[in-house]
Amino acid sequence: MNAFIRLRDDIRRFILSREMIFLKIWSALIAFVGLMCIKSNFGYNDTVSQLWVSIIIAIISAFFPIQGVSLILLLVLLIDLAELGAQVALVALALVVIGYLVCAYFRSKNTYNMVMVPVCYSFHSPYVMALGTGLMSNINELCSVICGTVTAYYLHVIKINAAAILDETSDVSVFSLLNEQLLKSKMFYFFLAAMVAMFLVVYLLRQASINMSWIVANFAGVAVEFIIMIAGFLLTSQKGEIPGLILGNIIVLVVGFILNYFILDLDYSRIEKVQFEDDDYYYYVTAVPKIRIVEEEKEVKKI
Repeated sequence: MNAFIRLRDDIRRFILSREMIFLKIWSALIAFVGLMCIKSNFGYNDTVSQLWVSIIIAIISAFFPIQGVSLILLLVLLIDLAELGAQVALVALALVVIGYLVCAYFRSKNTYNMVMVPVCYSFHSPYVMALGTGLMSNINELCSVICGTVTAYYLHVIKINAAAILDETSDVSVFSLLNEQLLKSKMFYFFLAAMVAMFLVVYLLRQASINMSWIVANFAGVAVEFIIMIAGFLLTSQKGEIPGLILGNIIVLVVGFILNYFILDLDYSRIEKVQFEDDDYYYYVTAVPKIRIVEEEKEVKKI
């Protein structure tokens, strides 16, 4: 156990000592993965879909924070959707603008969820963002998760109907798709309910005064989301989506354990009960100490 803790501390110190470099690499990596997702799911604009253009955009994105990277990905997505149809891009832009306004009203800071949830949706694991946001953010971020969920499902509807949209003989319009396959879709509401339920369960349990609260929150959040999505797939006769759901949930659990390993370092084997009082109250406090490994003192002898 001590070896894992020392490894974690060494990784932390190494990253913190080169924080700016790692932040640039992280931004570039997120941008490149996002661009590849846009290319694989849409890719209608030949210019922005070229690999060398994606590499250049990713390098430029390295000098932006994650919020800036999300805006760059949004711009590329809108350019790509414009090739599919002006209405498609305008509706996507409207959803994002409304999402930003809602997030500003509720003082949500993680507006990048509106871009990152659709990106994770491409890997069948949008629940990663609900889990991560629930573990590390406050309740205000629920609106960014909801807005990202709506955007992700809209892009999913556009993707599966792209051929009909491009067909000039078809009478399919973006607004009819928006009405029939999003607003009237049972699966959309199951997906939205699963994302909201997962965020709330994870957020509430990770703040609960129970041992291993983050681990409990991970399992409970995934369990609740899995039950809701399974019910949705069974009721809408989409059993073929269940293997992808299982794979996505495995990814979510792995991400949850990684976050717990690197961020939370509490030693539940040494919990202390503390009592003290002042003029007005008597306090009962449960103190959970952080894990600390005493550094080995190395004695160097000169011969």
